[in-house]
Amino acid sequence: MKRVIFLMSAFMILISSCIFVGCSQKAQQENILAEFDKQVVTLEELEQEISELPEWKQKKYKDQAGREEYLTLMAESRMLLQVAGEKGLNKDPEIVKQTREYRDQLVVKELVKREVDDKVNVTEDLVAKYYADRKDEYVDPEKVSVTEVTLEDEDKAKEVMEKVKGGGDFTELAKEMSDKAESVGPGQRSEGKVTFSQDSYSSAREFVETAFGLQAGDISNIIVQPIGEKTYYMIVRLDERIPSRQKELSEVESKIRREVEKEEKKKIMDRWLETIKTEKEFQLYPDRLPEIVEEEEVKEEEVKPGDAEAAEDETETSEEEKPDEKAKETPSDETTEEEKPDEKVEETPSNEG
Repeated sequence: MKRVIFLMSAFMILISSCIFVGCSQKAQQENILAEFDKQVVTLEELEQEISELPEWKQKKYKDQAGREEYLTLMAESRMLLQVAGEKGLNKDPEIVKQTREYRDQLVVKELVKREVDDKVNVTEDLVAKYYADRKDEYVDPEKVSVTEVTLEDEDKAKEVMEKVKGGGDFTELAKEMSDKAESVGPGQRSEGKVTFSQDSYSSAREFVETAFGLQAGDISNIIVQPIGEKTYYMIVRLDERIPSRQKELSEVESKIRREVEKEEKKKIMDRWLETIKTEKEFQLYPDRLPEIVEEEEVKEEEVKPGDAEAAEDETETSEEEKPDEKAKETPSDETTEEEKPDEKVEETPSNEG
């Protein structure tokens, strides 16, 4: 009876073990997301790699499609790395050298981060002082808002001017010519309207100076504006004069913070380097550098007087005997700018900003 009980107990244990092992193997099998040549990529490895990515990059691989994409890249990369190892590329001298250099760069970068970058503290006081010391650098210059028409045809410009003098609505004229793409000036995509400072449009100074010389509501005469090899005919109305103004600290704070951070990093770096140089008894000996000898010009071969005369005679003869070696210039050989319109981007007032 005892024997039967023992056998029954052993049998139950065996069944339980089989069930447990089977479930465990099934769980492990489900965790394998890719395999090749006895190598596997598991779910844990995938999740670990994704979690180590920068936050902005992790977002790309949060959904199902993203995880599948990363899994593919991860598995293929491991497979290719294995193949590279089998071919001995991990021992290639040039690759070893580059790997060592890259490792050294990473180590130094981390050292500088810990000893310099992490010690920078940009305070509100530093930002405020930087702004106060350089307020004149943070000024919006005087600007003008204008409505303009820019034409390539002088007669067309005269027609527009006649309409304006006859009481035509300049706003509507500028809008119409902009819509029809007849106006090619800086306001061509905004119904002729544009705002700019006196430093704008360096190649269209007549236009800029005329605009700044107008009173609000005034319309200019036709401005003859040469730009490059072309001449444009411009009419401008001053709509508004915007005075210069001091920018508030809040408007430029982020920019100033970057500048202050840069300055503080340099200060900390300089102090830190000096400390290390003292500790390590750092010395430079630039005077021991070998002198660089400039390459001597190739000396011309010495020519005897008789040889020189012979050479001159030979040159003259060869020039006379070979008149066809120099191509004759004819009008058809010269390609004009008009014949090559695509080789040069046409410059117009709208190209300058």
